[in-house]
Amino acid sequence: MRALVYRCRSPAGIRRALHPADAALELLAVATATARRSALPRVRNHAPRCTRDFRAGTLVYRCTLGAVAVALLASACSPAGPRAQRGEPTVAAPGARAPIDVGADVDAAGPQVAVGLKAGAAEVTIASGGPMLLGEPSGSGSDRRATGPCVATAEGGAVSVRCADGLRLRSRGEAVRLRPGSGGVLRVDDRPYDGDLLVRVGADGLTVVNTLALETYLLGVVPHEIGARPVEEIEAVKAQAVAARTYAIAHRGRRRSLGFDYWANSNDQVYRGLEGQDPVAARAVRETRGEIVEYEGEAILAFYHSTCGGRTAAIDQVWRRGPLPYLRSVSDLREDGTAWCESSNRFRWSQRWNWSELGEILEETVGWAPGTVLREMRIRGRTRSGRVAELQIAGDAGTTSVYGDSVRWALRPEAGRILNSSLIFDVETGAGESGERYLEVHGGGWGHGIGMCQVGAMARARFGQGYERILGTYYPGTDIKRIY
Repeated sequence: MRALVYRCRSPAGIRRALHPADAALELLAVATATARRSALPRVRNHAPRCTRDFRAGTLVYRCTLGAVAVALLASACSPAGPRAQRGEPTVAAPGARAPIDVGADVDAAGPQVAVGLKAGAAEVTIASGGPMLLGEPSGSGSDRRATGPCVATAEGGAVSVRCADGLRLRSRGEAVRLRPGSGGVLRVDDRPYDGDLLVRVGADGLTVVNTLALETYLLGVVPHEIGARPVEEIEAVKAQAVAARTYAIAHRGRRRSLGFDYWANSNDQVYRGLEGQDPVAARAVRETRGEIVEYEGEAILAFYHSTCGGRTAAIDQVWRRGPLPYLRSVSDLREDGTAWCESSNRFRWSQRWNWSELGEILEETVGWAPGTVLREMRIRGRTRSGRVAELQIAGDAGTTSVYGDSVRWALRPEAGRILNSSLIFDVETGAGESGERYLEVHGGGWGHGIGMCQVGAMARARFGQGYERILGTYYPGTDIKRIY
């Protein structure tokens, strides 16, 4: 037998309470599924002995397992240690530099990027207002002209496409590329996208990738990350455009194993193609074309969030990562002591749970056994920015500590939503009119608090600050450079 610490995540995330040993078996099932094409045998009839910890948004189980299980976990999971939590973008290891390599053939629209729109789909419907061209990803051979909609499915390791006009096509390899006809656009789930689409078959189904120029990609990102803003706030939108471009440059190629550069959701940056594009955002992208934020000649990890609550957070005090000089905690107060982001509807907030309701939530989020009775909750430590460093939750079966930004996942207000922020000022307990006990937290801010505060940037823009100054405030010690 061998002891190990491995961190795995099931595709659906942690959504139900499990005894640690049962959870370990579930993780082994995930590992087995991931490694099913290897020569490793499946795991059966194992009874691991486990303990648990909850860090960085992930349940970490320390289990004693047999040699076969160790081999499976090694093939499908990563050793426990610094790793992105759900909602925290994947970044390089602390101290690693992000090389700026946009390629030799970059034009004014920037390098080509690939965005993952869907993964693990059983079938995909692609439509267009006009004709579509279907062919091999490499461009070899002649394209087939089709009138949609077309439905793609996986068939024996290839992509099979059936179109409304009767066209039938089967890929020679694992993928099919679709291009719009002249002046047209392609639609996936009725959402229009610029550029081409690549449909690839994998072990879990179909992956749909949108390939297009970086500057075009940003037109579909910026308005969805900062919202539709008035022209009076264009300097904030420019700051957002530069931050989003910097993020894209620094993370380009990081998800190559998945077949694309970025997810189209908050795992990276929210991208919705041509839907919701905005003239102010388009102008901001155009007027900052090719500009990124650098620190000592390298693209920074340009994290941003909605509302800091008066002070941003240092990356190493929120996530399990090493410190970065440009992602340290900075004050976001005006000279009169008021916060630049005080206009946000999440600048200050409260959240209340019934005692029994919170116990059920903790069963799902930190792995408490069903029926565990909550006894006490208290803040044991704070970061320099006032955010929770450690939250101690005591139940009748023991005490669990939750660290940093993981507090937002542990104290989930409701299914599908996380707590606004780890900036919690106090924890209050009491009893309602019915006599049922409750717990209420009072906090401020919205998001992880690292890097640029978007609402603060909007207020600074209205005050007359330019995007260069805004970025220099939230990413201290950095420079702006045009790379194409």
